[in-house]
Amino acid sequence: MMTSLQHKYRALIFDLDGTLIDSLPLHVLAFKDLLLERNIRIEEEHMRRIIGLPTKKILAELKRRYALKENVNDLYEERRYHYFKFLGRKNIVFPGAMKALEDLRFDYMLAIATGSSKSTAIHSTNRDFQELFDAIITINDVKKGKPFPEELLLVSKKLRVPPQRCLMVGDSVYDALAAKRAKMDFIGVTTGYTSAKTLREAGAKAILSKVKDLVPELKKIEA
Repeated sequence: MMTSLQHKYRALIFDLDGTLIDSLPLHVLAFKDLLLERNIRIEEEHMRRIIGLPTKKILAELKRRYALKENVNDLYEERRYHYFKFLGRKNIVFPGAMKALEDLRFDYMLAIATGSSKSTAIHSTNRDFQELFDAIITINDVKKGKPFPEELLLVSKKLRVPPQRCLMVGDSVYDALAAKRAKMDFIGVTTGYTSAKTLREAGAKAILSKVKDLVPELKKIEA
């Protein structure tokens, strides 16, 4: 493998939910539980389509769709309670992800750009996991989350790495759109709810079945 100075990429930016951690089923359950308390049963397919957007944007859509009386901020706090209830003390980092990150950090700067809040991101992972990253950007750090590029450009600025030398890795079309708008390359993983075909059509330069496959993929890219 090339030395770090010769790499095409200097920084790898990861989405969190559905990419590094298996949290999407818990997020779906939290939204469904929130609505079930109001005697509303949401279609699973619709919920899967909008997962990946910032939580407040999803709640605004649900509020409009189902004429919910509460304001979005109150719904946000309530939904977070449901998520933490389902999360409990589970370790939801995808198998092999920690080892892959530990290997990659020798050659690349690592960052997270997530639509989750700082509180949710911290509670969903442990300190050992968090300390693998040079920067963790959450929805609390920006005005507009993905598919807008603000989070990715903030990572680029914090790490002092130009966008063209950053690679975004994510599981959704929203990750792909944010990368495209930030002028970054994008690699898709199919551990979320988005198909390989859809990720490819969104501009992914490669499709992986799991994030741990990024290590051999980068070896091919950087050869």
